Parts: sequence; structure tokens; C-alpha cells
Amino acid sequence: MQLRVLLISLFCVCSISQAQDLPRLHNWTLEHPNWKEEKAELGYVSSRCATMFETIGNYFTANPVHDEQRRSANAYLSHSDMYARIGYFLSIKSGVTELEAVERQAVFSRDFSQQMQANLAAHNNVMVPPLSLDLEVCMVNFRFAEVQARQLEADYSNAVNITVAADPLADKAFDSQALGLIWHFVKSKTGAPADAPLPRLVIQPGLPTSARMVFEFPSEDQPGNALQINVSPRTLQAWSRSMVNWALGHELVHYAFLMRENQWQPKTIYSNSIKHHCNPEFLKLTADIADLISDTQMPSRERLRMYSEVFRSCTRHPDQ
Repeated sequence: MQLRVLLISLFCVCSISQAQDLPRLHNWTLEHPNWKEEKAELGYVSSRCATMFETIGNYFTANPVHDEQRRSANAYLSHSDMYARIGYFLSIKSGVTELEAVERQAVFSRDFSQQMQANLAAHNNVMVPPLSLDLEVCMVNFRFAEVQARQLEADYSNAVNITVAADPLADKAFDSQALGLIWHFVKSKTGAPADAPLPRLVIQPGLPTSARMVFEFPSEDQPGNALQINVSPRTLQAWSRSMVNWALGHELVHYAFLMRENQWQPKTIYSNSIKHHCNPEFLKLTADIADLISDTQMPSRERLRMYSEVFRSCTRHPDQ
């Protein structure tokens, strides 16, 4: 009960911030000296740090004044990814709902963007107090975050009930056993007909380098599309089997949501009026797939990375 009260208080701080500023992260950590030992508080700080690093990393990527800022942009975005692995995972595991996590992230992003723009307007420099003091909290504790991410992966790994051995994926090969398990799970959660088939999975060398895999379907805008999941061969080569399976599970949830919206009937043109990535049900299902994979397949220490991908799909592509 005490943990839930803490989480509610943290969320309320964020929810009311439209009327007043968020407490400065620097000050907040001084007022909560044990935040590193409390999972809910560590999740809160990590979520704010992930937002800071991503916002400023994107700014320097788009507006580099010199080479050092361009290099810094890559480091900031990398730091954001690490903090995101801890922030979203611990928030959900500590009792924050998917909807609360999305709303809280929006508040963090808005607050930090406003600070950054105010600093640019007043000083033509992002890195001045109080924003720079908040960012320093995240910089100073980054190595701690890396260690915590590894420790959390170990703490939440499951080496007891492993049922599927993880051999490396070869080119043009999919893990049919794991995909069957994932698809059965997705169908059970989305009300699919028991005999609903998997969509086609197609190796697509022509995908842009930024696209790892893409679910396509015939729509009013693109009536010539096929109903299938396109996978870049680069993804099969670069990613572990577990991460490929999670990403395919993510696309299968897209497919299931689309088919459910269309009454599970094959069509020449599919309606698609629902945005998936920030939908709380979509977020929960794709996180549950991360748990399903991590609990049944080795290597099982990529759970936090999968959770990060769950949340990044919302923050980076909210209109999909």
C-alpha cells in the first residue's frame, strides 16, 4: 500500500504540472536522498532523464553548431536509451499504468522542452541553470544506471522455466515455434477467431535502412499494399533471436488490432482509424510479449530492452 501511495503521489506531481512547474529534478533528488534504493523513485528519475537526453539529443542532431555538439547528440540519444530501459520497466513493474506512463512522459517532455526554449531565448545556450543542474543529475548517475540495468536484467531473468533453446537465426529463417506461441497469446488477448492465421512474413531487402520491419496492409491511401509483415535481412543478422521474436510480436499486435477493427474479415481495403502505439492495450500486450519471451526463451536478459522498445514506439511514433 505504501508503494502504491508513493506512485500515486509521483503521478499526481506530473498530472498537475499543467498548472504549475514540475519540481526541478536536481532539487527533487536532494529531497529524496534514497531514490536509488527505491524502485519506484528510480523509475521516476530514469524516466525524466530519458526524456532530457532524448530532447536535447534530438535538438543537437537537428541544430549542431559544431562537431562536438554533433558527437554529443549521439551520446545523449544513447544515454536516453539506457535510462528508458530502466524508467518504463520499473514504472510498470511498480504499479504505474500504461496510460499514466504515457501521460507522465508527455508532461516531462513538455516541461523540458519549455525550459530548453526559455534558455535558448534568454541565453542562446541550452546548458545553463536550472536545466543544466537537472541534466547533471542524469550525467553523473549514468554509470550507475548502466549497472542497474544489468542488475535488473539478472534479477528479472528466468533461467528455471526455459522451454526453448535459442539458436542463432540464419538469414531467411524465422523462429516458427516461438512465433506460434506469441501468436496464440496475441489471439487470446484480442478476441481473435481460434483459426485466425498468421500474416505472411516476407524478407524484404529493399526496406530503408531505418526500417527494421514493417507491417503493411491495403488502405485507402495505399490500396496496392499486401497484407504482410516485411522484415529486413539486416534485422535478422544484427539482432538476437529474442529481440527479433519480440519485434515480430509487436507487428503481430498491429495485425491483430487491424483485423479486430475490421471484424476479422479479409478485405480489399482495411479501415484503420485507431492509433496503436500509444494505446494502453497495445503497450500492455507488447510488454507482455516481452515477458513471455523472457520467461520461455534464452537468452532471457533482454527484457528491459524490449520494454524500452515498447515505450519508444509510443514516444517516437505516436501517430502509428
